[in-house]
Amino acid sequence: MAAGWETEPAWVATLAAAEAHTGYPLRRLMAGGPIEDLRFQRHAPCAVLAHSVGVFRAWRQAGLSLPRAATGHSMGFYSALVAAEVVPLEAALDLLATVEGLSEAAFAGRPMGMAFVIGVPELEVRSALLAQPALALSNRNGQAQFTVSGPVEALESLVRALQSSAFKVGLLPVQHPLHGPHMAALLPALARRMAWVTPAAPVFPLISHFDGRLLETGGEAWDDGLASIALPVDWLAVVARLEALGAPLAECGHGSQLAGLTRWARRDLKVESLQRLPPQG
Repeated sequence: MAAGWETEPAWVATLAAAEAHTGYPLRRLMAGGPIEDLRFQRHAPCAVLAHSVGVFRAWRQAGLSLPRAATGHSMGFYSALVAAEVVPLEAALDLLATVEGLSEAAFAGRPMGMAFVIGVPELEVRSALLAQPALALSNRNGQAQFTVSGPVEALESLVRALQSSAFKVGLLPVQHPLHGPHMAALLPALARRMAWVTPAAPVFPLISHFDGRLLETGGEAWDDGLASIALPVDWLAVVARLEALGAPLAECGHGSQLAGLTRWARRDLKVESLQRLPPQG
C-alpha cells in the first residue's frame, strides 16, 4: 500500500501527522503488516484516509491542478473533505474514531453489518427486502451492484434467498450497519462531539455521494459528511454528476475500487489512477 511513497515529502508529512494524532503505527502496518493489524476496524479507515490525502498532496506538490470537483465513497468522502480543505486531517480522523466509538457502544451485543449483492436487478433486491424489514438498501453502486445493512441474522437470510440468482452475494467484513436507518440514532451525539469543527469553504466543489448534488460551501459539505453514516450511497447519481462535468476522471488512493464501481455504472467511462507516483521535477 505504501510502496514507493516513503520518499514523497507530502505523503510522509501527511502520514506522520496522522500517526501523531492517532497513535497508530500506520506506515509500519501499511509497509509490512501484519495484515490482520492493518485491517483492524480502528486502523484500516485511518490508513486509507491518510494515504488518500497524502497521495493527493504529493500530486499537488508535483503540479497537478485542482480538480473541477471531487467525492469519495462512504468514508472515503472524509478524504475528499480534507483534500478540499474543508476540515483539517485531524478532524476527519476524529470523525472516524467518533463514528467507530459510537457504533461500538450502540450495537454492543447486537451483531450488525452489511452484505453485498452483485448481478441482481434492483427490483429483485428490493422485493427480497420486503421479507426482511430490519434491513435497508444502503448502497446503489451500479446497475446491478448493491449493499444492504442491518442485523447479521437478517443479512444471512437475505444472502440465502438471493444465492441462486446472484453472480456474487455475501457478507462484507464490517461490523456496523453503515448508510442505513440504524445509524440515524447516532447522529445527535456525533454532531455534539464534532461541534468543535468549523468547516472552511472548499477549494473545489464536492459531490454528495447521497444524491450527486454539488456541495459548494463548507457547511453543507461537512453536514453531508456527518449525515453520511445514516444516508445511503447512490454511486449512480455520483457518476451522472461526474459525466455532466465532462472532466477527466482519476481515483486518488490505493486500489481501483472507485474505478470498478464507476464502470458498473457506466461501462464507457475511463478512470485513471493516482496511485502511481507523480512525475519528478
